[in-house]
Amino acid sequence: MSRSILVCKETYGGSSRERLYVKTPAQKNIVSVVLVDNKRASIINWFTKVFLPQGYPKSVSDDYLSYQIWDTAQAFCSTITGTLATQEVLRGVGVGSTEATPLAATITWVVKDSCGHLGKILFAFSHGTHLDAYSKTWRLYADTLNDAAMCVEIALPLFKNMTTFLLCLSTVMKAIVGVAGGATRAALTQHHAVRSNLGDVAAKDAAQETAVNLVASMAALLVISVFGNSLVIFSLLTVLHIVFNYLAVRSVCLRSLNEPRLLQLTDLYLRHGALATPEQVNRSEPLVFYHLGGSVLDLKLCGFQIKLGHSFNSVLKHYNASELQSILDVYEKRQYMVVPAVGSRRMFVFVTSQAKATDVLCGYLHAVMLAAVTCAINDVQLPILNIPSTRPFAELCLSMQGSECSRSPSPKMPSRRTGWSTTRPLS
Repeated sequence: MSRSILVCKETYGGSSRERLYVKTPAQKNIVSVVLVDNKRASIINWFTKVFLPQGYPKSVSDDYLSYQIWDTAQAFCSTITGTLATQEVLRGVGVGSTEATPLAATITWVVKDSCGHLGKILFAFSHGTHLDAYSKTWRLYADTLNDAAMCVEIALPLFKNMTTFLLCLSTVMKAIVGVAGGATRAALTQHHAVRSNLGDVAAKDAAQETAVNLVASMAALLVISVFGNSLVIFSLLTVLHIVFNYLAVRSVCLRSLNEPRLLQLTDLYLRHGALATPEQVNRSEPLVFYHLGGSVLDLKLCGFQIKLGHSFNSVLKHYNASELQSILDVYEKRQYMVVPAVGSRRMFVFVTSQAKATDVLCGYLHAVMLAAVTCAINDVQLPILNIPSTRPFAELCLSMQGSECSRSPSPKMPSRRTGWSTTRPLS
């Protein structure tokens, strides 16, 4: 007895649904057979189509599911706390009060909205350039600031004489949240969309958020009906909201480099001669105090502040024309230039208009190594210098310590010997 021949098998993304195309001896045409494991699998497939991008999980990054789980949990908490805070806002503008007038409530609402518009403009102007490089951190900041704004709104009944001011304050805070949250959400969505499916990932993310908000709104009505505007429940959900947000951004594994991630990568490379994986770097990336990257993390690593992309005017007070020309000659064939300012413990990295990403990375690494060698010459203790002497960078530091480099007192460069400053670039 002849058997049926399997011509091909068709699957839909990562779902369990399969379609088999077979040819039987008794038929001339190919027959398709749909295989579904069970009813439970059918339900899962339906939810997958509605709430997950097409082709999931192959169409998104590996960290997509873990991020969405924590993001859904924080959205649930945020919706409930937002509902509780809205009740106090309405009470603050006079809803339910016989003494309040529609005109007064309207004026208060217009004033607070105007403050919110100004807050959006000023925040986008002052911090817009940071939202891509530090998307995880600003995502966390935005949700924490949103919680702070709702705490202000909850406190409105306690400060009836300051209702308008507090409403304006909370509106400005929420305006910042809107800009930071929307921009960082777009950056993270772009990271998750690995098959140029940004629109699909964003749409499904919106569908997930809508479904969560719908369920959370019903839960909020239940909470208000049973417990009223409970401060204990509000506080508990606020704490959970912050925790879930932290777990959400910590689960994201970005493959782009910002300053803290680059410093960690450089540290491991100089210590062990190996490159860290994106997972290792993201796992230890500082999220709360990212802005210390330019004043603490690099000082700890190499003893200098690395200034990338500053104006050339920043170094004019440190060098005269002939000295700057000598530095320019050294970097004539490169697309970057490292200019040390030893007295202020800064390394300035300038790049040309033709510089590529690799040139920027080379310039930054060059600055870190030059700073570490400068500290080694002056016997400034750095963790990065406590590495086995068999490493190439350690050998360089030891050889520079034994060389006859000109040293002159410098109050801002501590040393067991003397301070050191130079008018010539080390390359």
